[in-house]
Amino acid sequence: MKIQAWFFLSVLAFTGQLRSEAIWPQKTIHLLVGFAPGGPTDVVARTFANKLSAELEQQVIVDNKPGAGGTLASNFVAKAAPDGYTLLLGEPGSILINSVQPKSAAYDPLKDFTPIGQVVSLPLVVAASPSLKVRTLKELISVARTKEIPFGTPGNGTMQHLTMSDFGKVSHANFIHVAYKGGAPAVTDLLGGQIPLVMVTVPSVAPYVKSGAIIPLAVVASARSAVLPNVPTFVESGYPDFLQDGWQGFFAPAQLPKEIVLKLSAAITKVGNLSDLQSAMTSIGANVVLTSPQEFTKVVVRDSVYWAKVVLDNPTAKD
Repeated sequence: MKIQAWFFLSVLAFTGQLRSEAIWPQKTIHLLVGFAPGGPTDVVARTFANKLSAELEQQVIVDNKPGAGGTLASNFVAKAAPDGYTLLLGEPGSILINSVQPKSAAYDPLKDFTPIGQVVSLPLVVAASPSLKVRTLKELISVARTKEIPFGTPGNGTMQHLTMSDFGKVSHANFIHVAYKGGAPAVTDLLGGQIPLVMVTVPSVAPYVKSGAIIPLAVVASARSAVLPNVPTFVESGYPDFLQDGWQGFFAPAQLPKEIVLKLSAAITKVGNLSDLQSAMTSIGANVVLTSPQEFTKVVVRDSVYWAKVVLDNPTAKD
């Protein structure tokens, strides 16, 4: 009798789980962002969350959890229940780079997350305060070879930090890293004169370029940014190895049921193809790039190898 009762309850539980997955979502979905409000990752997250709320007929709320270069948010999502109600808008820094820094990350990027799909690509840019009196990468190097120049990034161990540190090595320039809790605070200090240089994503500085409040020197990308067409790439400036892709995409905790993965992926793809969303992304300098879960998984696996090597070659990026 006890065996029959246990079997009956197990069948009910399993059936209930299948039914829950079949009608997902049934409540509010939380999309975590590992950086401060107002930064490019936050803008991307809120733009997609707004459209997904309508598409999924459930509210998608953005929760900012800044700190440790995005690791706090990544750790939180890695430990969350795989039920589709806790998601992360991740990027190489928070997902891959920080994972090889044992003091800050307690997750494995290839085992503790379910990649859902890339949504945008955000090129990086090195930009200066007018007070630094440089207008090109060549001029920056010339100054940085004679004195130390502090540069701000969204955090220690981020793509921005590692890219700029690598650039300093290659160009024999003296750059001193200053870590912030997001691109927006770093740019605020650049505008306020507290720091002379930043390495951030293009959307972080684009609104201030036309007025001359910020001087963009070069972008890290395979082609020039549509919103900064007059700014050369690092490749054009004589540094061909600086081509890292600043992808951003949706992740869920590991073991997210396939049914939910497919529904979420389909919803993201649908809203990502909306003309007004694409226009909104283009206006801030982000390129919409939509991939399947399988395609995004391949990108994550490929880049995990690359960034692990970069971190090992840059001891200052470790906690």
